[in-house]
Amino acid sequence: MTVEMSQAAEQGHRPKGHSMSSRGKKSVPQVSKGDHPATGDSKAGAVEIERFVPEPAYFARWQVSSSDWMLLLFVSVVALVVRCYRLGVPANVVFDEVHFGKFAGRYLNQTYFFDLHPPLAKMMFALAGKLAGYDGIFDFKSIGLDYHAAGVPYVGMRLMPAVLGALTVPLTYATSRACGYKPDTSLMASLLVCVENGLVTQSRLMLLDSPLVFFTVATVFCWTMFWTLQDRAFSAKWWLWLAMTGAMMGCAMSCKWVALFLIPLIGLSTVHDLWDKIADRTLSFSGWALHFGARALALIALPLAVYIGWFWVHFSVLHKHGPDAIALTPEFQAALDGGPQVTTSRDVFYGSEIRMRTTNARSGYLHSHLHPWKHKEGSGQQQVTIYSFADANNLWTIEPAYNTTIDQSQGPVPVRSGDVLRLRHKATGRFLHSHNKRPALSTDKHKFEISGYGFANFSGDSNDDFRLEILDAPEATSLQAISSRFRLIHTNLNCAVYNSRKKLPKWAFGQIEVNCMHNCMPRMSTWHIEHARHPNITSESVPTVSYKPLGLLGKIWEYNRLMAESNENLKGDHPFAARPQAWPWLRRGTAYWGGYGRVIYQLGNPLVWWGALGSLAVFGLLWFVLAILDKRRVFLQLGGQRRQYFSSAGFFTLAWLCHYLPFFLMPRELFLHHYFPALWMAIMVLAFSLDLFTCRLSPPLRMAIYVAVAACVLHAFHTFSYITFARVWTKDACLKAKWLSTWDIDCEHAIGGLKATVQSASANSTAAGSLLASSS
Repeated sequence: MTVEMSQAAEQGHRPKGHSMSSRGKKSVPQVSKGDHPATGDSKAGAVEIERFVPEPAYFARWQVSSSDWMLLLFVSVVALVVRCYRLGVPANVVFDEVHFGKFAGRYLNQTYFFDLHPPLAKMMFALAGKLAGYDGIFDFKSIGLDYHAAGVPYVGMRLMPAVLGALTVPLTYATSRACGYKPDTSLMASLLVCVENGLVTQSRLMLLDSPLVFFTVATVFCWTMFWTLQDRAFSAKWWLWLAMTGAMMGCAMSCKWVALFLIPLIGLSTVHDLWDKIADRTLSFSGWALHFGARALALIALPLAVYIGWFWVHFSVLHKHGPDAIALTPEFQAALDGGPQVTTSRDVFYGSEIRMRTTNARSGYLHSHLHPWKHKEGSGQQQVTIYSFADANNLWTIEPAYNTTIDQSQGPVPVRSGDVLRLRHKATGRFLHSHNKRPALSTDKHKFEISGYGFANFSGDSNDDFRLEILDAPEATSLQAISSRFRLIHTNLNCAVYNSRKKLPKWAFGQIEVNCMHNCMPRMSTWHIEHARHPNITSESVPTVSYKPLGLLGKIWEYNRLMAESNENLKGDHPFAARPQAWPWLRRGTAYWGGYGRVIYQLGNPLVWWGALGSLAVFGLLWFVLAILDKRRVFLQLGGQRRQYFSSAGFFTLAWLCHYLPFFLMPRELFLHHYFPALWMAIMVLAFSLDLFTCRLSPPLRMAIYVAVAACVLHAFHTFSYITFARVWTKDACLKAKWLSTWDIDCEHAIGGLKATVQSASANSTAAGSLLASSS
């Protein structure tokens, strides 16, 4: 079915809201003040003045026909077959299934865990596992583990992302039709998505990107359907598609934060539309305000509510305390079943025995033990670290500063903000100490080693002195357990006791480094006292305090803050990491698994990727050339397709920019799969560009070009299907498929070497088997 529109109806349509729409100019004769009131004639002659008249942007009404339903069914079946082919191969834990399969088990066991991504996609895997019969016991602890031997219903769990990946294909067809394109172009767009090897690979495994791409595509589809109803504002369908846009956007953001890039895309489109509506004299201010309110409700409040709602489900399911919970604040842990319940004396005095804890999430206790610093620039004095668990080596006693005495004749003296004090380690008797030595994990001149220092009959020295600064409190405020947040400032070096969050070597038992740092942010140098007890004061004679459990919004805030910190700190030298500038060119892929003469290597369909990149360049060039020609009053209409092409391809080019450019600002490790949402946007531009350059051709010639393009991308898909579906390959065929020298497919070992004949499933993993959690 083609989209038909009368000229009158087309002129009545409101702008589509896409960011790059074409506009025209019309010459409108105007009568000067000297014209005769009856005849309009001027003594000096009529003056014709040119004024700018905005031309509405293109959008179309899509009436779904029976042929559309048949094509939707056809592409859905084909996509499902492609995604589910050999879904059970390999029968081993692959790539980041080691994480997301494990998380599914935690949901089924209701035991708390932390991950740097929002919860929706992981909960969907848990649901798929539950329906398939997974009991949550298998731990997915290492890549290469045999699913069959453990009786894990892994095919059922992989089926969920496969189905979502398949559904993106009919959604692609429907989005193209809603943009006003004919069935042949829409079918081409869906074919390009269907046989994109990278998307196929990602949707056949327990990975988060298939749900992410599905909800991203669903968001754009709903938004496009909403724009087809601009002349039926506030109708039931109008509200439905607007609300569905917000709901799908909320679901996408609840899978991975990459979906946050939908916000500038939908936001810019909305701002453009509302700005155009200001110029509509038929629309009153109250009517404009209703449009604004509807969009604010559906596109801001609703996605936020959906995001919070999925976290509510997440916290409702994961209500049991577990090992991962130690990464969170005590207030968060106190809200979990079985979490630590701390009750301690409120007031802290000189002579009190204390246990001091870092206040930020991923916290631990100030700790020391009878082992020396062993790093080259170190002092060899007693180690002081941060340890995640409470034990006897976390206990310290507060004492007055060096060469200072305190009159305690009237009873214990409270510790106050501004006091200079010392901390004596209870188990070893040594003082917390800092000096002009570099710490174990840094050579920064602004960081200094912290140690335990002292020996028998030694009263200490001034390098043991620290000034207590209670945050957001005036001088002389009394120190209290649990509630007081404070910093310890070394009096000689003027540095703060700082949680570096860096893991120490084995000789320091892998604990966390603590050092003394100049000009550090309070966030990582803030402490509080979790336990306080004075030997001369009974617990009955002083008030006690406990941690206040966090509510829902408090837990959501803390979890998301910790997610942000984790993403920010996700840096390293991963063997398959790739920066954004390499993605559109498909410079390299990602090794997932290999052995028995087979490999899973995530690599896109090169013809689709390069064609999509070329189409973006063509759009940019056309936009620039036509802008220049418009200035020179040469208005090319591109065979009557200018308004449609610039409205649709312009929107998806903006979408590509919104989903691609922000990655250049991210210092964290990145991988090829981060490009997939942007890739889908570029594929849409490719299909629309094919339509533009064939629209004036005869139908047989246009069809021949479409068939030729389809044949080429299908050939490329088949060529690389061996690394997509883990099919048995030969070394020679593998080497021939390396169209680019940067494609580091393991042809030598996994395909043609020893690993093709090994008997142990656990031994067949290639270097891909060592991929870390950072790949997510």
